[in-house]
Amino acid sequence: MKIIYILLGAITFAIGTIAIWIPGLPTTIFYIITAILWSKSSARLENWLHQNKYYAKYMDEAVFGRKLPFKGRIAIYLVTAAMMAIPFFTSDMLWLKFVLPLTSLAQISAMESYYRGYLWRDGIPGTKVPEKSEDVDL
Repeated sequence: MKIIYILLGAITFAIGTIAIWIPGLPTTIFYIITAILWSKSSARLENWLHQNKYYAKYMDEAVFGRKLPFKGRIAIYLVTAAMMAIPFFTSDMLWLKFVLPLTSLAQISAMESYYRGYLWRDGIPGTKVPEKSEDVDL
């Protein structure tokens, strides 16, 4: 079972990394899934992931530590709204014009609820942020 977690984690890590350069494709959720899968597979992979400087900066601090500043969240909301505005203004589908603003509002309310501590006060289920240690043998 551990090998399945490792393989699925590698796939979600690759998708999340590729998603950095593809506008509109979410990155964070793939890295959260990677953290969950790798933490279930082995302590070594979990330690490597949490000690990776990019992961530590963008995931441990911003997501798990809830330290993404309000200005950063506003930037995320604006980029997402800009991506959703393209199909909103170019499509004639009425249902799409209804769903896109609701999706944007759902994202804003979910993120703000999380960062303000209304959701998952003890952290995201299935994940944990390990203590920083200098003597981890990888």
